[in-house]
Amino acid sequence: MNKDSLNINDEKYNPNSDDPALRFDAFMGGVKDGGLRSVSSISIMVCYIVANMNGLVTAEVITRAMDEGMLANHFEVASAISKLIENKTIIEAEDGALSLNTDIKASIDLVEKDLPLTVREQSMHLVQKIIAKETYKRENEVIIIKNSDGTYTVKMTIAYGGKSYLDLSLYAPTIEQANSIKERFITSPVKVYDTVIEAIFANEE
Repeated sequence: MNKDSLNINDEKYNPNSDDPALRFDAFMGGVKDGGLRSVSSISIMVCYIVANMNGLVTAEVITRAMDEGMLANHFEVASAISKLIENKTIIEAEDGALSLNTDIKASIDLVEKDLPLTVREQSMHLVQKIIAKETYKRENEVIIIKNSDGTYTVKMTIAYGGKSYLDLSLYAPTIEQANSIKERFITSPVKVYDTVIEAIFANEE
């Protein structure tokens, strides 16, 4: 099995080539050292993410993850996703959710070894983090209120199924700190809830 079977082969790409122009054919703007440098690798990474997050990830989430991790050029990722959808390697649902064409799904396991392990791990971590964050934003609420003395109060609510499980207010002397509290809460409200509950019952025999 090779890249041709995934419809993502790039004629210029040759992993064994000594010519950097042939091996590294993707734009590198905004990409850190160790990021993906070839069009083919970026396409494989997109397929790898979609295969592992089948039906749970969108093009926007993948692009954001690659941007945040500086793992691949923004426009190269967007272009790869567009081409993969166009050639039906990836199927995009009406709600934007992406899934891999069942005809080539089994091929991903055979070509994922072409991707650096660290890049694979970072990509999946970032994608899952973004998805969790978006879910938390929909289900939980954070409001920053400016007080009369110029300080701020951050009101956080953890809810599920329309029921509020925790209402918490924190003082913040500056808007920067208030936004930091908000960001940390949105990233992991469950951790906040577990920490509060553990603290409350910590001294119980």
